[in-house]
Amino acid sequence: MIRGGKLTDLDQIVDLVERAKQKMKQEGNDQWDDTYPTKEHYEADLHNGQLYVFEQGGKIHGAACISDEGHHEYDEIPWKISKKPYLCMKRLAVDPDSRHKGIGLAFYQYADELAKQIGVPSLRTDTNGSNKAALRLFEKAGYSYVASEPHGYYKEPFVYYEKNVD
Repeated sequence: MIRGGKLTDLDQIVDLVERAKQKMKQEGNDQWDDTYPTKEHYEADLHNGQLYVFEQGGKIHGAACISDEGHHEYDEIPWKISKKPYLCMKRLAVDPDSRHKGIGLAFYQYADELAKQIGVPSLRTDTNGSNKAALRLFEKAGYSYVASEPHGYYKEPFVYYEKNVD
């Protein structure tokens, strides 16, 4: 079940994220490192009312930020759906022991429903091109490719996707 995050969730989230970072590195995905995402990012999400968790059996299996603000480079991306406002999925992490159980997709479906409930016409998301699992997830969730743009020091460009929820 997806629900709003709580302060008492943060330790489980940090542990989950650290293990997810290790798994990503093993798979050749260098998108996340020691500086991102951190406990402070998830604390800020909580403070802003944008932290969501997937909980089952008293255990957190995933966490994400669903925000009405994109990353700083979003203003430079040639979005095809130019409607604003939009919701943006950020910092989605799934416990490596809980992968391939539909948790990531559940977060994207939750964002769809949330957008419909509050009258937001579109969704946006992005990932580093080395994150093949996220790219497959975007397609599975019905998002459309928008652009690939170099970003920072990363070898692979970041890939941007969007979805109309009207």
